[in-house]
Order: sequence, then structure tokens, then C-alpha cells
Amino acid sequence: MPTFDDESTMAERHERPVCRSLRTKALHVYGPDTPDAYATSRSSHYHCLRTQFVTGPDQAPCVPEQCQPGRSCFEAR
Repeated sequence: MPTFDDESTMAERHERPVCRSLRTKALHVYGPDTPDAYATSRSSHYHCLRTQFVTGPDQAPCVPEQCQPGRSCFEAR
């Protein structure tokens, strides 16, 4: 089981808001503190809660680095 107490991960979480519609299985398994919600993990599959697909309403990929403020469909968490 991964540990989520790494200080760099904690700092990144506070500096990087991600869209509330971004989903990954890790959110259900490990909860909202999973680093997979803030930085793309090769072990996670991402999708948009609004489209239920791997792309958002703007047709761009759903990954933490792209589901950021400035994107037309972004909603703060």
C-alpha cells in the first residue's frame, strides 16, 4: 500500500488545484489525499465525471496536469 506522507506531495497538493470532475479509481480506494489526484500516475486511469469519458467537455484529455484553472470546463474542488 502506498504512503502519502511525502512532503513534496503535500506541497504539490496545495499549490495545484485540480478540477472537481476529475476522477480516478485511486480516489475511491485511497480517498481524496491520494497523490494520483494531483499528478498523473501510470497506474491510474482518469476520466471526467461530467462526460464519463477520458476527455472532458472540451475534448481535451482528463489528467491532473490539464484539469487546471484556465480550462473552459474547470470547476474548483
